[in-house]
Order: sequence, then structure tokens, then C-alpha cells
Amino acid sequence: MTPEAAGALLDSVAAAGDTPLAIAEAALALAVLDRAGAGGGPVDLMPCRAALVAIETAVADAEARGIEPQSALAAGIAGRLGYRGDDETYDDLANADLIQVIERRCGLPVALGILYIHAARQQGHLAAGLNVPGHFLIGVEVAGHRYALDPFNGGEPIEPQALRVLLQRVGPGADSAQAAMTAVSDRAVLLRLQNNIKLRRLQSGDTAGGLAALARMRRMAPEAPELVSEEAGVLAASGSMRAATATLRAWLDAGHGGGEARAALQSQLASIGSRLN
Repeated sequence: MTPEAAGALLDSVAAAGDTPLAIAEAALALAVLDRAGAGGGPVDLMPCRAALVAIETAVADAEARGIEPQSALAAGIAGRLGYRGDDETYDDLANADLIQVIERRCGLPVALGILYIHAARQQGHLAAGLNVPGHFLIGVEVAGHRYALDPFNGGEPIEPQALRVLLQRVGPGADSAQAAMTAVSDRAVLLRLQNNIKLRRLQSGDTAGGLAALARMRRMAPEAPELVSEEAGVLAASGSMRAATATLRAWLDAGHGGGEARAALQSQLASIGSRLN
């Protein structure tokens, strides 16, 4: 995949909004663009696509052996193929890069979750990320019942009591199991994947890398006020005041957002602009 093709795929993510996507292919495109930002060129994705087929086959074989669909994902992906959460080098950027996750067979919950979502859908099941803060889970619907699965910890279904314990552990405001079982869009999952890269790069002092991740996020969700506000804030903090004001003006001139969001960004623009004078 060329960087140009990867960029076009992100544009299609933006155009699709919150409708379902070819989520694994989109995540691979993000990895291609990350390499392009570091000076890389086209990436041969055939090994990754072959690995996706192997995942699909392993899950299909598990179901063919009579394993219930909500458990067949774990049997195929974690059991047969050995994909696991990286609890030893959790903050390694490779854990949020789907190409490297496939190569290493380990990664962050959200990256592994994308593989589970892809495999479940290939089997004809409804699957999506769940509205759980702090630790990514997926939901798979089988015979009208939605199961929460933890891709980081073997992919087995999580019982309601275990889900409540997890929610209590991740912090205040996350105590509603019903809210946690609410599905989120594929675009939200991809944004969460990139957010992991953005945070780690900014925390390490790699402003350029953090801005590059933010640019990919904004390309997928150009209308999101929180992303343009964050980009402007990072630019301003690094001393790039004119670039920060240009970023905000471009978003406002494009007519994005409603009254409250626009007012907040106009206020941010005025604040940054006052520091130019």
C-alpha cells in the first residue's frame, strides 16, 4: 500500500462517519502512514492480509468444532495463533501499530480488538468496540445476546460481575455496566488506536510525532472540535503560534461544529492571537 492509497482510505473513513468500516484495513493504512511520516514509502501488506486470513480460518475452524461463537474467537486468535496482550512492554509504540502487532502477535487491547472485530464479522457476527474507558473491550452479538470480550486477556467472554469489577478498577464514572456495553463506531476505535500513539509520542517529547498522529486523527474526523483544539494547543505550546491560529481559523472557516464548540474554539483563537501581539 502506498502512502497515497493509505491517505485515500482515511478520507473514506471520514466520509463514512460512524458507519461500519473495513476496520482492519483502515488500521493497516494508519500504520503505513506512520511509516511514511518517518520517511518510508510503500509497504507490502500481503503478509498482513495473509495473517488476517489465517485468523479468520482459525476462528472458523473453532466454530466448526462446535465451540460457541463468543468463545471461538478466543480459541482461534489467542489459543491457536497465540495473539496476546503485551503486559511486559505495554507502552512500546509497536503495540499500537497493526502491522507490528500482527508480526509480533501481541499488542494493546485496542489493536488486538480490531483483529477480533474483523474475525467476528467475517463469521457473520455483529461486533464492535465497547464504551469502556481505560481498558478496551469488544462486544460480539450471538443469538440476540451481546458478550463482552477482553482481547488483551485471551479474548474469553467476561461475565457481568467481572465486568463490574473491571469498571470499578478503571475509575470513577465507569461504574455502569449497561453504559459500558454500548457499542462505539469503528471510527472511534481507530481514533482510540491513534490516540495511544499520540499520547506516547507527546509524553516522550516527540512533538512532531504527536502532531503527525493528530493529523491522522483529524483526517479521519475533520469535524471533531476536540482534535483541532488539541492540535492548536500543541502547536502553541511548542511556540508555533501562527500555525496554531491558522489551524483554528481553517476549522472555523470550514463551518464545522455548533454554537458551543465554535465559541470555545473562537475563544482559544483569540487567546493564542493575543500572544502574537
